[in-house]
Amino acid sequence: MKKVDKIINDAEFRRISIMIKEREFDRVFCRHSLGHALSVARIARIICLEEGLDIDNEKLYAAALLHDIGRYSSYEEEGMSHHEAGALVAAPILERAGFGKRASKEICDAIKLHKNKSDEGGSLADVLYRADKLSRNCFMCDAREECYWSEDRKNKSILY
Repeated sequence: MKKVDKIINDAEFRRISIMIKEREFDRVFCRHSLGHALSVARIARIICLEEGLDIDNEKLYAAALLHDIGRYSSYEEEGMSHHEAGALVAAPILERAGFGKRASKEICDAIKLHKNKSDEGGSLADVLYRADKLSRNCFMCDAREECYWSEDRKNKSILY
């Protein structure tokens, strides 16, 4: 996955990922680390295999790696959701990694939409949303009582 390797070695990706890690060092709620992104990618891959979905692995991993890159916006007080900011930050990273316009748009759209359940079952946006939620261990989280997520959004079981 040469394009994915280019993403993880991209200077901007690394700079923003380090900044998010530093800002979330003592965060009690879910963190947005590389480990989380890789969990999302792997769960997304399992979903695709189990459901027979034909989504390119590089697009899947790119979307997962970049889906929370916009978290920096909440720390920089830009007033933009991390979903919208993530799509903006992801576009040039995807271009530098060698993704074409069409693939980049699909990945950026999935990043932009990963907060809410997609109406397009089996799409990249749908799989990213589901994998992101399944990656969270809400059922054993130390901060579950303080969490701002509604009960219906919390992951309450191990599926993958």
